[in-house]
Amino acid sequence: MSEPAVAAVSQRAGLSGVASEPARRWWILGVVGLAQLMVVLDATIVNIALPSAQRDLGFSIADRQWVVTAYSLAFGGLLLLGGRLSDLLGRRRMLIIGLVGF
Repeated sequence: MSEPAVAAVSQRAGLSGVASEPARRWWILGVVGLAQLMVVLDATIVNIALPSAQRDLGFSIADRQWVVTAYSLAFGGLLLLGGRLSDLLGRRRMLIIGLVGF
Protein backbone atom coordinates (compact mmCIF):
# COMPACT_ATOMS: atom_id res chain seq x y z
CA MET A 1 0.00 0.00 0.00
CA SER A 2 1.34 3.46 -0.82
CA GLU A 3 1.92 6.14 1.81
CA PRO A 4 -1.10 8.32 0.82
CA ALA A 5 -3.36 5.26 0.84
CA VAL A 6 -2.21 4.31 4.35
CA ALA A 7 -2.78 7.88 5.53
CA ALA A 8 -6.28 7.89 4.03
CA VAL A 9 -7.19 4.56 5.64
CA SER A 10 -5.87 5.63 9.04
CA GLN A 11 -7.72 8.95 8.75
CA ARG A 12 -11.03 7.18 7.98
CA ALA A 13 -10.45 4.72 10.81
CA GLY A 14 -10.04 7.57 13.28
CA LEU A 15 -6.36 7.06 13.97
CA SER A 16 -5.17 10.54 14.83
CA GLY A 17 -1.45 9.99 15.10
CA VAL A 18 1.40 7.62 15.57
CA ALA A 19 2.55 9.16 18.86
CA SER A 20 -0.53 8.05 20.81
CA GLU A 21 -0.39 4.42 19.66
CA PRO A 22 2.60 3.29 21.83
CA ALA A 23 1.06 4.93 24.90
CA ARG A 24 -2.21 3.14 24.23
CA ARG A 25 -0.44 -0.19 23.84
CA TRP A 26 1.19 0.21 27.25
CA TRP A 27 -2.14 1.17 28.76
CA ILE A 28 -3.79 -1.95 27.31
CA LEU A 29 -0.90 -4.11 28.53
CA GLY A 30 -1.32 -2.67 32.01
CA VAL A 31 -5.06 -3.36 32.06
CA VAL A 32 -4.59 -6.93 30.82
CA GLY A 33 -1.82 -7.44 33.39
CA LEU A 34 -4.12 -6.18 36.14
CA ALA A 35 -6.87 -8.56 35.04
CA GLN A 36 -4.40 -11.48 35.06
CA LEU A 37 -3.25 -10.43 38.54
CA MET A 38 -6.87 -10.63 39.71
CA VAL A 39 -7.18 -14.18 38.38
CA VAL A 40 -3.96 -15.30 40.09
CA LEU A 41 -4.94 -13.51 43.30
CA ASP A 42 -8.32 -15.24 43.31
CA ALA A 43 -6.75 -18.69 42.89
CA THR A 44 -4.21 -17.91 45.63
CA ILE A 45 -6.94 -16.87 48.04
CA VAL A 46 -8.81 -20.12 47.41
CA ASN A 47 -5.68 -22.21 48.04
CA ILE A 48 -4.82 -20.32 51.22
CA ALA A 49 -8.37 -20.53 52.61
CA LEU A 50 -8.81 -24.22 51.78
CA PRO A 51 -7.13 -25.71 54.91
CA SER A 52 -9.25 -23.50 57.19
CA ALA A 53 -12.40 -24.49 55.32
CA GLN A 54 -11.38 -28.14 55.58
CA ARG A 55 -10.94 -27.86 59.33
CA ASP A 56 -14.17 -25.94 59.86
CA LEU A 57 -16.32 -28.11 57.60
CA GLY A 58 -14.64 -31.39 58.50
CA PHE A 59 -13.95 -32.88 55.08
CA SER A 60 -10.99 -35.09 54.22
CA ILE A 61 -7.93 -34.37 52.09
CA ALA A 62 -9.47 -36.34 49.22
CA ASP A 63 -12.56 -34.13 49.42
CA ARG A 64 -10.34 -31.07 49.24
CA GLN A 65 -9.55 -31.98 45.63
CA TRP A 66 -13.27 -32.02 44.86
CA VAL A 67 -13.53 -28.47 46.21
CA VAL A 68 -10.69 -27.35 43.92
CA THR A 69 -12.29 -29.14 40.96
CA ALA A 70 -15.71 -27.59 41.66
CA TYR A 71 -14.12 -24.15 41.95
CA SER A 72 -12.24 -24.62 38.66
CA LEU A 73 -15.38 -25.76 36.83
CA ALA A 74 -17.41 -22.85 38.19
CA PHE A 75 -14.62 -20.41 37.28
CA GLY A 76 -14.36 -21.81 33.75
CA GLY A 77 -18.12 -21.72 33.24
CA LEU A 78 -18.36 -18.14 34.45
CA LEU A 79 -15.39 -17.23 32.26
CA LEU A 80 -17.27 -18.53 29.22
CA LEU A 81 -20.39 -16.65 30.29
CA GLY A 82 -18.36 -13.48 30.77
CA GLY A 83 -16.86 -13.88 27.30
CA ARG A 84 -20.29 -14.21 25.75
CA LEU A 85 -21.60 -11.23 27.69
CA SER A 86 -18.60 -9.19 26.59
CA ASP A 87 -19.48 -9.99 22.99
CA LEU A 88 -23.01 -8.72 23.61
CA LEU A 89 -22.38 -5.75 25.92
CA GLY A 90 -18.83 -4.71 25.07
CA ARG A 91 -15.44 -5.84 26.28
CA ARG A 92 -14.51 -2.67 28.16
CA ARG A 93 -17.82 -2.55 30.03
CA MET A 94 -17.60 -6.22 31.06
CA LEU A 95 -13.97 -5.84 32.18
CA ILE A 96 -14.93 -2.92 34.41
CA ILE A 97 -17.96 -4.80 35.78
CA GLY A 98 -15.78 -7.83 36.50
CA LEU A 99 -13.07 -5.79 38.25
CA VAL A 100 -15.64 -3.93 40.35
CA GLY A 101 -17.44 -7.20 41.14
CA PHE A 102 -14.21 -8.80 42.27
